[in-house]
Amino acid sequence: MKQRPLRVGAALAVLYAAVVVATSLTTGHPVRPLFDAAGGAVPYKWVKAPWYVSSTNIKPRPSHQDIVFENGVSPQTGVTSEDAQVILNLPQGAVPARSGETAVRMSFTPLDPTKLAKPPGSMRPNGNAYRVQMAYQPSGAPLDTLTKSGNVVMVVPDEAERMLFSVDGKSWSELPTQTLGDPTTVGSAFNTTGYYLVGTSLPEFTNPNKESGTKRTVGIVMVVVAAALLLGYVLPIILRRSRAAQATSAAQAARARTTATRPVKRRKR
Repeated sequence: MKQRPLRVGAALAVLYAAVVVATSLTTGHPVRPLFDAAGGAVPYKWVKAPWYVSSTNIKPRPSHQDIVFENGVSPQTGVTSEDAQVILNLPQGAVPARSGETAVRMSFTPLDPTKLAKPPGSMRPNGNAYRVQMAYQPSGAPLDTLTKSGNVVMVVPDEAERMLFSVDGKSWSELPTQTLGDPTTVGSAFNTTGYYLVGTSLPEFTNPNKESGTKRTVGIVMVVVAAALLLGYVLPIILRRSRAAQATSAAQAARARTTATRPVKRRKR
């Protein structure tokens, strides 16, 4: 009796593996494994949601947090984006103090990565891109670089490969990247403001209904074109031939009636 739970677990594992293999073979795209985790997984918030997320997506919003100077020194602290998908950890004194300024505002703007430069090599965007900015308060003067290096942590929807950085979003450079306990959570050094993105070489999930939808659209277009040709070219020819045939029949009928009513002349003997 004690071996029954073990047998059930093994059977479920085999069943899961069989479903993964069968799904991969029938759909033509890879199936990614389910990673075990404590508690329910938090749904990723997309700027531009992929087809399989549909209407369940909650679009992330720009957000900011202020780091208040303490006796002219920035404290050791952590700040995060509103969607908790980007986290910055800063050591004490990382933000340079400035006369007349009481704080530095860290701003996070989630962006659609397809509107920025393409990731290098075979990588594709993994989740959102984020623009990170710093500005002194209350003046609003921009700040670009820290005096001490912190770190940036990003949470993404798919297994991560490399964190990317760009000053202007027009080209990406790869950052030294460390996986933080989960293949979808990675970290790197944070020294300057700019654009941050995670790349992956995993193939993107394709919509299995997209091709059939395209074929259906092409079929409808062909039917419409055929109907237009029928109405604009073939049908007038048929009508003209029908009218000509009717006119010929009418003329033949008229000649027949004239012949039938014409008096017959008799020959004199």
